[in-house]
Amino acid sequence: MRNLLIALPLSLALTTVAACDSDSKPAEKKTAAADKKADKKGGDKKAEADKKAEPAKPAGPNVLDIAKLGLKAEVPEGATAGDAVIGEGVMIQGPGIVVTIEEASDSHPKTAEDAEKDAEMYTPQNLKSEKLEDGWAVTFDNKGGMGANYFVQVRRDIGGKTYWCSTTASQPEQQTNALKACKSLKA
Repeated sequence: MRNLLIALPLSLALTTVAACDSDSKPAEKKTAAADKKADKKGGDKKAEADKKAEPAKPAGPNVLDIAKLGLKAEVPEGATAGDAVIGEGVMIQGPGIVVTIEEASDSHPKTAEDAEKDAEMYTPQNLKSEKLEDGWAVTFDNKGGMGANYFVQVRRDIGGKTYWCSTTASQPEQQTNALKACKSLKA
C-alpha cells in the first residue's frame, strides 16, 4: 500500500511532464514548413511516389514486446515500454496510456476483495471488479484535490509468475487502455 501511495504522485507527475513536452511541436512545424517549400519547388517526386506506394497498416491490435518481463501487451499505437519509476517493473507510456507492470509482491492485494477494501481509502466511485481466467481486475475512479483520478489494479498469473498491472490516470481513456493492456498480457 505504501508503494502505491508513493507511486501515485510520481506517476501523475510523469504523465503531466510527458503531456507538456513542448520541444516536439516546433520541430514538427519546421518539418511541415520545409515539406511545403519542397512541394512548391516541385519537391522530390520519388519520395512522393514512395509515400503513395506504402501499403496500409493492417487493422488490429498494436502488440508491444515487454522484453524485460518476457510479456507482450496490446497497447495504443506509439506506446513504448521503459523502466518503471519505482521498483523493477516496466512503465508503458504513450498516447492515451500510462500503466506499470511488475511482478506482484506481498504488498499488493492478493484478491479482488482485498483490492476493493484498499480502494475504500480513496472514496471510490464506479467500483467494478472482474474475475479473469488467471486473476482479477478492479477499476474505480474518484475526485481528488487535483481533479478526477481513474484507477486500474490487475493481478494475473502468467507463465508461473504473478504480475501486478496498475495505473492511476487522469483521463478515462487512459483507464480503458490500461485495463485493456493489463488484460491482454501474454507470455
